[in-house]
Amino acid sequence: MEDINIISFGAGQNSTAMIILMKNQNFPITEIIYAETGNEMPETYVFLEHFKLWCKNNNLKFTEVKSHLGTLKDFYYMNKIIPYRMFRSCTHKFKIIPIDKYIQNTYGKKTKINMYMGISYEEQHRMDKIRGRKPITYFFPLVKQKIDREKCVEIIKAEGLPVPVKSGCYFCPFQTKKSWRKLYESHPELFKLSVDFEKNGKAYPSGNFMGNMTLEQLEHIIKEQRTLFDNEDIGLTKCAFCHT
Repeated sequence: MEDINIISFGAGQNSTAMIILMKNQNFPITEIIYAETGNEMPETYVFLEHFKLWCKNNNLKFTEVKSHLGTLKDFYYMNKIIPYRMFRSCTHKFKIIPIDKYIQNTYGKKTKINMYMGISYEEQHRMDKIRGRKPITYFFPLVKQKIDREKCVEIIKAEGLPVPVKSGCYFCPFQTKKSWRKLYESHPELFKLSVDFEKNGKAYPSGNFMGNMTLEQLEHIIKEQRTLFDNEDIGLTKCAFCHT
């Protein structure tokens, strides 16, 4: 039986470059699986259309899966909670479970699966956070070939594809204050939705996306033209599954 080589696609720079690299090295790719949360950045959805066409032109099977719970935001909003950095279940519920369920239904629960993850060389510490059921063995081609994020961008440009923005929901709690400010400036409607989302949480205001201030407080600071010191950029832990 041939190996089943599944690629977990996050629609970011890492996993995009990894797929291009594997394709160019004639590596047998069984299927590319993307978990749609329903709340990605608008730029991500534009990029996805380009990428799906590229997959079609290169005879690569692209599959989009979704959670039975609906969109990530709707589920959390209905339950009056928000994703937190420390106590989050969004990745598990809306990415890992839908992908795993699809794999089980398609290939069987006991079938051995090779899963390829887009983690770049400088972020190899994230490999330890990847967990799954026993029949799945995880591989990290970018780490193995010592390819960092800068090289990933070069690979994508050389292939003629647009460079995607960092993947993740627009209200991702792993964002820095700089990222939130960028969202406020470039997508004010999404920032407003995020404020409403945060305020809907039953633990608000102590329960908020950034941990040390609410989005309304950040908005006030922006409007007052105060200087923001983004200490969160140093040593920020990323979600191992989402930001690929």
